[in-house]
Amino acid sequence: MNKLTAEWCAYLLKDLQRQSITGCGIGRSQEGYLAALEIALPILEQQERGEGWIDWHGGKCPISPKTIVVVRYRKGKEESPGEAGGYFWNNTGSSVDIIAYRIIPERPTNKNGEQ
Repeated sequence: MNKLTAEWCAYLLKDLQRQSITGCGIGRSQEGYLAALEIALPILEQQERGEGWIDWHGGKCPISPKTIVVVRYRKGKEESPGEAGGYFWNNTGSSVDIIAYRIIPERPTNKNGEQ
């Protein structure tokens, strides 16, 4: 399987949005696919720019709860790496709201579980 790029993601997203708007309609699975692409596009764009940080404006946790992340709070402090499910992702206007996060890639392990 080829790696999903921001360019390809944007193309797929526009195609599904067009189908949804033009009356062709899309099915339930395509609605889920559309939602996933909407989440993936800004992440892919930032990764391709080499920034590493993904802007966040509140809502449900954007990634798997077991994914290891570093978060940046509104007050400017960065947290030590931890599981995404351990953070409060909503936006309440507080100084401890998450405004950006960075995914820490998993290190490959060998058969013995060593890195």
